[in-house]
Amino acid sequence: MVTDLTLQKDGTLTGTIPGTDAYYRMDFVDGTVLEYIFAQPKKEHRALVSLRTGRRHCSCPYSRVDVCGHVAALLICAAKDLKVTVPAGGLPIRRRSSWRTTMPYREDADRILVQAANPESADAHIDRLLELAEACRDEGDLTEALLVCLGITEALLSGLDYQAYSEYFRWYPDIPDKFSLPSIREPEGIDAMRVRKFCEVFDKGLLVISGARMLHEQKAPCIAATHRLYLKTNPWGPSNLYSIILAVSTRTDKDYKFLKGLHDPAVPKSTPDPREDPVGFRAVMNLARRQSTIYEHLKDYSLLEYYARHYRDDPGTCARYAMCLRHMKQESRAEEVKAKGMRLFPGVDVWSASI
Repeated sequence: MVTDLTLQKDGTLTGTIPGTDAYYRMDFVDGTVLEYIFAQPKKEHRALVSLRTGRRHCSCPYSRVDVCGHVAALLICAAKDLKVTVPAGGLPIRRRSSWRTTMPYREDADRILVQAANPESADAHIDRLLELAEACRDEGDLTEALLVCLGITEALLSGLDYQAYSEYFRWYPDIPDKFSLPSIREPEGIDAMRVRKFCEVFDKGLLVISGARMLHEQKAPCIAATHRLYLKTNPWGPSNLYSIILAVSTRTDKDYKFLKGLHDPAVPKSTPDPREDPVGFRAVMNLARRQSTIYEHLKDYSLLEYYARHYRDDPGTCARYAMCLRHMKQESRAEEVKAKGMRLFPGVDVWSASI
C-alpha cells in the first residue's frame, strides 16, 4: 500500500502510506490503566528514512513515541521493490528485548505491583500486560512473547520470600519433588497473589515456547533470561520451573553450546558438605544436574576427567561423577563409582538426591 516510493541520491527513502482512524497508547497512573486516543485527521502519511544515518520521520503521531508501522512499511517495500539494504545497527529501533540493563518488561510489571491498590487490582493489570505477550505470539514474535512472561515473573519474584514458599511454586502441586526444599509458611495477601500469578505466567510462557519452531538467534535471549532466573532462585521452587523452559527451548547443539557457555562458570569447583551446609549442597547438586544434562546432549566427555580426579575429595563431587557417567550412558562405571563413594563416605546420603 506504499505509493510514491522514491530512493534519492543521498540514500533517503520517501513514500506515502495510508493512515488509520485513531491511534492508541497505554499508560499507568496510580495503578490505573489509561488509554490515550490520538485523533487522526489525516488519511495518509509521508514517511522518510535515511539509509545512510538511520534517521527517520513520519507525519503520524506514533512516530514521536517509537518507530511507527508506516516507516516499517516503507522499509519493507523498499527492500522488496528497490532491492535496497539497511544496516541493522544504524536504525533507531530500540525493541525492549535489546535492552541489557534489566529484564525486558520488568519495569512495567514492577510499576503495576507498586501502584496497585490491592492484590486483585495488581492481578488484573498484570493480565492486561500479558495481552502483549499474546499479541506478540499471534504475530509470530515468539521471542518477545516469552520475554514479556519472563519479565513479569522476575518482577513477581522481586522482594518475595520465595525460599519460604518453595513448595507452592510446583507446577503440579500434588506430585512430590525430591529436589524441592520444604516451605516455611503459606503465602498470604499480596504474596499469595504473586506466587499464584507466577505459576500462571510460567504456564503461559511454556505454551508460547512449546512446539515452536524458532531459530537459535530467536531463542538465545530467552535462554539467557531463563538461565539468569534459574540461577537466581536455585535451589528453591521457581528454579525447577525455569529448568522446564530451559529443557523445552534448548534443543539443538547450537542452543546447548550457548547454554554451556552460560552455565559452566556458574558451577562451583567444590561441593559443600551436606551435613554442614545442606542447602548449599542442594544448590550445587542442582547446578551439576543441569551441567551434566548439557554435556550429555553435546556428547562432551571433558567433565569426566575433572570428576575422575576429584571424586574422592568429597561426597558431592563423587555423586556428581556417578551422575555424569550415568548421563553419558556408562552405567557399569557409574555403579562402581557409587559403590566406592558409599564406602568412602559412609552415613552421607547424597545418592537419593542425585541418582
